[in-house]
Amino acid sequence: QILALVNDQPEPFVNAIRNNNSPSSSFFNAVTGISGIEEDGVGESPSAMPSAPPSRGFDQTFDIRIDPRATGANGIVFNVRTPRCGQTPNHNTCGTILLTGMSFVTSHEDKLEYLVYSKLGPYEKFVGKPDNWDLVASGQTRGRGIKQYTRVLEYDTAVTDESGLTLNYVGFRPLHVPGDRAQRSFYITLTWKFAKDERSPIPIMFSYPIVDENEGERRYEVVASTPEFEVYEGEGVLDHPWPSDRDGPYYRRPRGFIGSFDYERYPCHPLLNFTGWPCPYRRRTKRPTARPTGRPTNPPFTQQPTKDPTNAPTLAPVVQTNAADEPDTDVRESMSSGAEAETNATNEDSDAVGAQEEETRKRKKR
Repeated sequence: QILALVNDQPEPFVNAIRNNNSPSSSFFNAVTGISGIEEDGVGESPSAMPSAPPSRGFDQTFDIRIDPRATGANGIVFNVRTPRCGQTPNHNTCGTILLTGMSFVTSHEDKLEYLVYSKLGPYEKFVGKPDNWDLVASGQTRGRGIKQYTRVLEYDTAVTDESGLTLNYVGFRPLHVPGDRAQRSFYITLTWKFAKDERSPIPIMFSYPIVDENEGERRYEVVASTPEFEVYEGEGVLDHPWPSDRDGPYYRRPRGFIGSFDYERYPCHPLLNFTGWPCPYRRRTKRPTARPTGRPTNPPFTQQPTKDPTNAPTLAPVVQTNAADEPDTDVRESMSSGAEAETNATNEDSDAVGAQEEETRKRKKR
């Protein structure tokens, strides 16, 4: 009611404000009108601190902790998994993710050769069977030591060894992990190619069991996780090529992978919880190669102009005009009539000259 009264009859309120203040108060003396608004219509001033952290980007790097008790051997086999839909605090984190790169840790600081295998699903029934896996990356690179990550190369490479043999390696290609609790397994190993001692391999570093009582048991804890996927403990592999006897002396379990993954959170955006692959609208394309696949095409060849013209020039130039540039109809008719008259006059003059020349030739013959 008060707001309605103020808005309907503002004059008494304006007079009260002006009369009840000091005559020297120029601010209130300048009041000429007043109106009221409800409290809900007043916007809040911005807070000094943001009310929530900024949203995370689509592209993420997931660094897996470096265990101070890290050990190592030729390789490690382990799996990663996405969370189950409906069982996460953020319900938009159970969809398919796309792994776009990875790194590992080695104590070696010299040249090494690595192989990375992967497959969808768990690995337990496929240990030591590389034919059931995809070779997703391989290459030669330089180890960066235990305090830094050694990157798996994203591009194909070719290396010629001491014997002159060319070795072709595969760059890491993006790999999807389906959503809603799906798994992808990895096996990464360093070969003996650059080992200086046949009894001492170049080691991939991994961590001891998170739970000490699990040593030697097939119980695997989560090594590290993000809202979009989890990395589980696996098994250290103590030889290369990959031993097939999982119960033999060449395995230590459980062991945790130490490294990093680059990944896309929502490769099927704007579908946040799409759990399949490929995306309904997305075509998978190959990554561009580091080098061109073929020679560039030659520029188009044009012949040199001839020294002499090939045809006689036309009698008169042909000029095209736009409709806007043409004169009006009456002007065109006038120009046409004038041109015809000029042509007829020219023809008459030519006939007169011709008759005069003919008369002169007849007189000479006489």
